[in-house]
Amino acid sequence: MTPTLPAAAIREALEADDLETAMGLISHHERDVRAALEKAGAADHDYSGWQALLAEQRALLEQLQTARTDASDALQRLKGNRRSVQAYQTGSAR
Repeated sequence: MTPTLPAAAIREALEADDLETAMGLISHHERDVRAALEKAGAADHDYSGWQALLAEQRALLEQLQTARTDASDALQRLKGNRRSVQAYQTGSAR
């Protein structure tokens, strides 16, 4: 049996900035996948469930990569704004 990715719960935890819960869900899912793969063995030739799971995982990974890029961009903007404020403060202190 193919484990179900708790994508909605992971996304909900991430939206709530609850990274600990999100990582716990991902870790638990990984253990479930490993156990299912060990149990299935080579005799299980129905890969459709696994292919669907892989597609879900890829979609979640793509969303996480986009969020990481957005966070990185926001951090760079903050750094630029901080430099601008420091330059303004330095200029007005003269």
